Amino acid sequence: MMNKFLYSLIISIFIFVFAGCETEGEDIDMRFETCTVSFVQQELRSSYEVYFNGEKSINRSTSVKKNSTLKLEVYKIGEKQPELSQEITLDNSKDIELLKLVGRDIAISSSLEEYTTFTPIISYFNPNTDLYTVTFNNGELSNKVKNYIAEADLSGTLKIVRNVDGQVLYEQDMTIMPEGQFSLMQLSDTDFLDISDGEEADPESRQYTKIRFFYTADAFPGHDKLKLVVYLMDLDAMQFTAPIATIDLEAGKISEYIQIDNDAFGQGVVNGVYDLIDESGNMIVNNLEHFNTSIPIGTSDNKFMTFRFMDPSHQGGDNVQCNFILSTPWK
Repeated sequence: MMNKFLYSLIISIFIFVFAGCETEGEDIDMRFETCTVSFVQQELRSSYEVYFNGEKSINRSTSVKKNSTLKLEVYKIGEKQPELSQEITLDNSKDIELLKLVGRDIAISSSLEEYTTFTPIISYFNPNTDLYTVTFNNGELSNKVKNYIAEADLSGTLKIVRNVDGQVLYEQDMTIMPEGQFSLMQLSDTDFLDISDGEEADPESRQYTKIRFFYTADAFPGHDKLKLVVYLMDLDAMQFTAPIATIDLEAGKISEYIQIDNDAFGQGVVNGVYDLIDESGNMIVNNLEHFNTSIPIGTSDNKFMTFRFMDPSHQGGDNVQCNFILSTPWK
């Protein structure tokens, strides 16, 4: 009798424990999570549509049972085939981040390895930048923002294409520096100039700025080469240094850098003046005679600066402009 009682008690305990475990398991399985999709590159949000289990999601989120599997599809707007189609099991992660590497399909960022960023800076003289498409190895680039690229894809061909007729305006083989940038300036309808800093060493310290110059043939017709003489000046005291540099300029080419001491007059700010001399020794611009020959360097906030000489009248004198067009600030 006692054995029968003990046996029944053990069976009851076993049933109770088993039933409790089963209920607890059901409670876990019945919990729902909100799955949200976001884009690393925010500008892509308007270019893609997100589908969960075949249903388009307006706000790129859905409620799903934890530990269940759902099908994620990402379509580029206007395309019939998904750029990404993947079965996903939601366990501890409920937020999905999408990343598009240059020249590759969009993907879940956590699945990608060994990628880096770079920033193209392309200055057009036409403010309507939609007229052009910039590609690297046929992958479209976004101008003046970070682009993400696989480290295996850093070498290739950069192209600038005019959209109206598909004409390639610029084409250059190059290797992208990880986390770096490159800069191009449009000089005419079909000409671009590489004005990147390249591998130029930083100035000695924040007290210094490195500057460089260029001009185009249309600025000084008949003068394919010019000699630039640079002086520093203190505007308050009207003090001028002796020439600090003489640079040989060639039309359509960027000059080497020269280093400027921003504290040359003990004020932490300095500007320059210049002479321009042609190949025959004639002075096109004379800083002692012409009013506007300033090189606006200013403070030492920038470690690199680029200036362009322009002469709208093609006659020299006070009409010649030395325009600041590009800088790389100290971080």
